[in-house]
Parts: sequence; structure tokens; C-alpha cells
Amino acid sequence: MIPLSFLSLYPGTDGAQRSTITPLASRCSDVPTLTNVACVDRYAAVMPVPFSRPTSLDGSYNPEDRFSNTTVNDSSFELVRNATFLVFDQDRGLSILGSAPTLEIVFKVEAAVHEAPVYVPSINAIIASTLEQNDIPQIIINLDGDKPTISPFTPDPPVYGVNGGRHFNGTVYWAVAGGDIGVNNTVIQQAPGIFALNPETREVTVLLNNYFGQQFNGPDDLVVDSNGDIFFTDPFYGVKLNLTQLQPTLHQQTYRFRPSTGAVNVVEADIGIPNGIAFSPDEKTMFITDTSVTNFTNADPDIIPRYTWGATAAKSVYAFDTVDSPVGKYLINKRPIWFPEEFADDGLHVARNGFLLGAAGFGVDVLSQYGELIVRIQTDFVVNNLQFAGLELDELWLFGIGAIGRVKWNLQGLEGARS
Repeated sequence: MIPLSFLSLYPGTDGAQRSTITPLASRCSDVPTLTNVACVDRYAAVMPVPFSRPTSLDGSYNPEDRFSNTTVNDSSFELVRNATFLVFDQDRGLSILGSAPTLEIVFKVEAAVHEAPVYVPSINAIIASTLEQNDIPQIIINLDGDKPTISPFTPDPPVYGVNGGRHFNGTVYWAVAGGDIGVNNTVIQQAPGIFALNPETREVTVLLNNYFGQQFNGPDDLVVDSNGDIFFTDPFYGVKLNLTQLQPTLHQQTYRFRPSTGAVNVVEADIGIPNGIAFSPDEKTMFITDTSVTNFTNADPDIIPRYTWGATAAKSVYAFDTVDSPVGKYLINKRPIWFPEEFADDGLHVARNGFLLGAAGFGVDVLSQYGELIVRIQTDFVVNNLQFAGLELDELWLFGIGAIGRVKWNLQGLEGARS
């Protein structure tokens, strides 16, 4: 008799990985005619060995490093490679996709990072940023009419390096990572901080640009709670993308800013590189993403961006409980809820039903509030951020490098400001 311990150590014996291998993917039984949708069985938890996936181990992100590019001896995996929508939970996933989900590329844009999309209901338009060195104007996408149109958007005064934004009570709040710049005979004098835009008049007001005399590193993303308090992340990306020349003097952390008093407080200081941020619909939970896979320490200072890829570094999405106080919400009970299967979650938004949506590599992760992967949207361009839009907030717009896309499905964004 061969001991069980021996069988587990030597898979070449008769006890080798005894498990039932079923097809990893299939046409979803409820919508078998949808050729752009595939259902993954049991999260592909057991794959026939050997299997392999491209890696990102040489200090740079490998665009082939995706779940769908796994090499595995299962013909059904072709469905995974070719699908636009991967469903991991059929009951919830097919419900939000509806009977005819689509993803279309609406605009081909320059090969730059597009960030900070904000939908403004009063003008039925999305204002977004082209986050590129020396690129000053933002863009505006007008959704009126039969076909969306895109054009430059220049606020008054111009603002450089907008990296995140939210709409609240008729105002667009921007997390601005850019510092002073002179380009094309235009000089913009600004420090990184939190700015407010009147989308009707295009007038901009600076709300916050220092922490007791120290410049912020480069606010990356923000969210506004029902009290009007602004929570924002402040990593090093501003200088690492050459949006500002100032070297960081503050720790990478997350702040709460109260515009009514001007007070700023740190609410989270343990995440390596805080990035995307969002509230649950009831504001009892806050979510913050970590993009520590971008390694600032070992990067060549003369190459932009000034970071390398650390394949084994932290990149989880964290949840916190919120506690109300006379000066605003504090965060407690930090816990990781999701480790992105591809790249890292950059922009983060919450749907009306509480689902989380993270811009992660070549696509979007759709998660439950507990971090369960429900659906993966697969794209052919890197997605940096996203935004619910449309009069019913039932369109999901994807913003990235080289393209802007639109998903039509049954999932809706939050009502009001935090969509």
C-alpha cells in the first residue's frame, strides 16, 4: 500500500491529482446565442496540467499577462479568449448583462492615458482628462444627439494634470496631480491639489493646494460623501509621470478634506500606493486600491514613467468600515477583498446595486461588495478609468490608452454625486 503522503509528493504515481476535469468554459445556458459572452465554470479552479500563463517578471508589464492567454489543454478555453464578457457567477452576472450586452469603441484617441472621466447630467456630457506631459486641455464628450461627439475642453483658468474627479451637487471636483508648466507660450502656475469646476461656466476654483505649507505629491483620485467631505489619495504618480517637477515630501496616503472648514486629516496611511477610491451606496464602507506593483524605487530616473513593474508586489483592493465623527468619517477594520487577476485596479466606481467596478489592465473587473468576481469585461486596450453615464446611468464608458469605449447592459450607476 502506498501512503497518501507519498502520492501527494509524487504526482507521477497512480494517485496523481485525482480530480474531475470538466470543460473550463461554455456558452451560458440562459443565453446560448450570445457569441460575445462566455461562462467560466467554477472560476476555472481546476485546470488540466500542465498549464501556463505569460508573466511580467522582467521589470515591465507584459500585455500578454492575462487570464485569457493561459495555455491549457482544453478546447473550451477558446471561448474565454474570444469573449467580450466573461461570466463567473451566472445568476448575478447574466442579470446585469441583460439580453444583449455590447462593447463598442466610440473614439480612437491618441496613445496617452485618459483619466478622470466625470458625467455631468445637466449638460449630458462626460468631461475627462488627457494625462500626458505638456497636454493642457481636457476633453468633453457630448452625449446629446444620435452620435456622441468629442472636442477639447478648456476651463477658466486652464488646469494641468487632472487625474481623478467626481460630480457632486452640480460641481465637478478634480484631483489634480500637475504642477507648474510652460508649454506653447502658455504658463500655468498651480500646485497639485483639489480643484472645483463649474461645468456650466467652466470656471475653476482651487480648494486645496498644500498640507501646512508642503505641496501634495499629486492627488490621484477622489470621492465625495453626502456631507460634502472629499476623500482623496495622494501617491507619487505626479512626479513619476513628469506632471510636476517637485520631489515628494509627503508620505503616500489618503486624506479627508472638509471644504466647509479647510481642514485636512489623514484617514489611511498603510496602503503602499493608494490609488482608486469609492464609497458603498450607504457610505458605510470605503474601498481603496493599492497599485504597489508600480515600483518607484528601482526605476531609471531618466525614463518616463519613472517606475518598473513588480510582479509579486501588493495590488489588492481594500475595504474599510466608516465611523462618523463630528469632524467627518474615519476608517477602521481594513481588510483585503480582491487581488486583481490582471494588472491592478486603477479607477474604481460603485454601481447602484453595490457592485464594484475596477479598471484593471485590458478590461474591467465587476465585483460584489465582498470582492467576488462576477463578470470580467475584456478589451483590446488598457483601461485606466471608467464612468457610468447617460440619462439612466446605464452606460459604462471606458477610458484608457488609445481608445474610449462604451458598454451597454443592465447595470446602473449610483444616483447623484458618487456615480
